[in-house]
Amino acid sequence: MGLRIEAACNCNTGRVRTNNEDNFYFAGRTLPAENRGLRASVSMEAALSGEVVFGVFDGMGGEKYGEEASFAAARAMKEGSEGLSEYVLPARDCLNGLMDAMNLAVCNRARELKASRMGSTAVVMLFSGNFAYVANLGDSRAFRLRNGELLQLSADHTDAALLQGQGIRKPRLTQHLGIWPEEMVLEPYIAKGEIQAGDRYLLCSDGLTDMVSNMEICTLMKETGSICHLTDRLVAKALEKGGRDNVTVLAAQIQES
Repeated sequence: MGLRIEAACNCNTGRVRTNNEDNFYFAGRTLPAENRGLRASVSMEAALSGEVVFGVFDGMGGEKYGEEASFAAARAMKEGSEGLSEYVLPARDCLNGLMDAMNLAVCNRARELKASRMGSTAVVMLFSGNFAYVANLGDSRAFRLRNGELLQLSADHTDAALLQGQGIRKPRLTQHLGIWPEEMVLEPYIAKGEIQAGDRYLLCSDGLTDMVSNMEICTLMKETGSICHLTDRLVAKALEKGGRDNVTVLAAQIQES
């Protein structure tokens, strides 16, 4: 018996900010550069007979540069993902290639806008065959819920270790999209795991994880039946806790056909 994937995505500006610097790649769609998020979750369902790819992006740079950076990344991922079926490549090579293409797209957009500071985080999930692959740069995260246990699949690229629990500021990013190759070699974190029926996956920007604890996320992922309802509830919880940042959540569930 084959496997199917059911997924949903939601994006909200939050309660404090007036602009949305988040973006995503979901079922072939992204948000435009200037947007106010989504009014409600969007969803999709498909057989896992080929590659399925999702991405979440959190832009930074001030003025309008944050949304331009995340949009450039999302558009580059759309273009790169549409070509996945044209080549037979190892999944890791595909993900590294996507990251390089998205990084170049953000750099080129910064050059066009003459922006000295512009970038975006990226967390990407690729379902291929019986495996799920996660790649990330920055602090947007990926999680898996299996048998009631929540596991972070991504690795934060921040200087949190240097703060040594002082809590004086939010950790700064040490890797992100928008860095010219001659300035720094990007090293995306890539993880691979076998998928099982019943697995739930979550990609999100820090607008969720800065507001909602892992324990609360785990509880919502376990107790919410519909995957579309789950994304709505996660966004609502982030807003309930203050909604200090834009929040994007993208959830997926694996089930038997």
